[in-house]
Amino acid sequence: MSDDVWSWLESLKASGYNPSLDNASILLNRLDMPQHAFPAVHVAGSNGKGTCCAILANAFTLSGKCTGLFTSPHLISVNERIRIDGAPIADVLFEECLKQIQEASEIEPKTSPTFYEATFLVAMLAFRNQGVERAVIETGLGGRLDATRLVDADCCILTEISLEHTEFLGETLAEITEEKVAIVRQGRPFVAVWPYDNSARKVIERSVRDHDKAWWWRGDRRDSFPFSEAVKAFRPLSNKTWYDGWMPYQEEAAMLAKAALLAMRNFHAYEEVEQAVRQTNWPGRMQWLNVDEIPFLLDCAHNPSGMTRACDQIRFQKTRDMSPMPGVVVLGCTTQDDLGVFLQPIVELIVEGQIAHVIVTQPPDGRKIAVDCEELAKALEEQGTDASISPTRSISSAISLAKEKATELDSDLPPPVLCIGSIYLIGAILPLIDAEAERNFQNTFIPPEGVDGVDPIA
Repeated sequence: MSDDVWSWLESLKASGYNPSLDNASILLNRLDMPQHAFPAVHVAGSNGKGTCCAILANAFTLSGKCTGLFTSPHLISVNERIRIDGAPIADVLFEECLKQIQEASEIEPKTSPTFYEATFLVAMLAFRNQGVERAVIETGLGGRLDATRLVDADCCILTEISLEHTEFLGETLAEITEEKVAIVRQGRPFVAVWPYDNSARKVIERSVRDHDKAWWWRGDRRDSFPFSEAVKAFRPLSNKTWYDGWMPYQEEAAMLAKAALLAMRNFHAYEEVEQAVRQTNWPGRMQWLNVDEIPFLLDCAHNPSGMTRACDQIRFQKTRDMSPMPGVVVLGCTTQDDLGVFLQPIVELIVEGQIAHVIVTQPPDGRKIAVDCEELAKALEEQGTDASISPTRSISSAISLAKEKATELDSDLPPPVLCIGSIYLIGAILPLIDAEAERNFQNTFIPPEGVDGVDPIA
């Protein structure tokens, strides 16, 4: 990118979070409303929305539609946020779109977008520029006041909701749900993960006026059904089996995608979901890598619910695939509403798996400030485990120490190293353990065997 445009984008980080649609609305108008050039599926939630978006986008691609995908935050490169048929847009296109946004922002009266808003606007311009026929759009924070709410959505999806970002979204699950469910477009298909919190469920049901177009996905029944049938006690549990080789998080994301496509009556993409799962690459989510003959498992578990899901996933892999339990954990996170609640699932896994070493480090600051590694180590010690706990602020030192400890446990067959916590932690680790990380993990769509990888969209 040109230094001037890149510097301008970097300067926008100082503006932080902007709970308003004003900036994005003004700039979209000045840019001739690029978000109206294509229909979009809009996805909000706390956990699983990125995986659902990636699978859904790849299903559209496999059905023959040129598909744009917008997600956030990114792991390594900002281009990751904006993909067309699985490939991130190239620097030249990013820069071209960003320059248009900068020029539009300087028209009187001047307006200054946030970093997030700018990347969203780049996505809208790039999708229009490249003739995208269908988009899948992930919210950044909340929903009601998220810039992505301005897209032309013909279907909305709400994934699992948990207590997160309480300083912005509200202190209760019901309040957070109200912010996220605000993405619903009345009269258009809507699919939501069944919340077991009664207050949250009532918020969703009250927010969706057209129940004939609204569907629940219930994981316990492994099925989707209309809102009108939500609480029928006589409804039998589904006896559907897992798709062979799929993990629970893939299953839920895929079934949510299928429910949405069925509600949209898009049968072409619906038939491609299973294949889409096989061809979806979503780095940093239960991702296995081999580093110097040591297996590494990476996951962006950034909130208590995500941590629980990740730890349950590890147990599932051990039971089904006989995957070895981690011997070493590298842990780092941003500020939590309750650090003890966040740590509890990983503490239980450490105790169950007799994990010997925990290396506590400090990720780069993102939307939230990172928890100091000494503070995190102290909180972990207070939970009570037999594992040795080693704090280090340097992520590279943490990775070196993790390799050393894993090799000490078994020099011939070292146990896995689990790297878990903030997405900013995983984004910092990936280039350290794989010099080709940016190239290797840039595409979310894996081409069929024998077909070359997808190049960045220029």
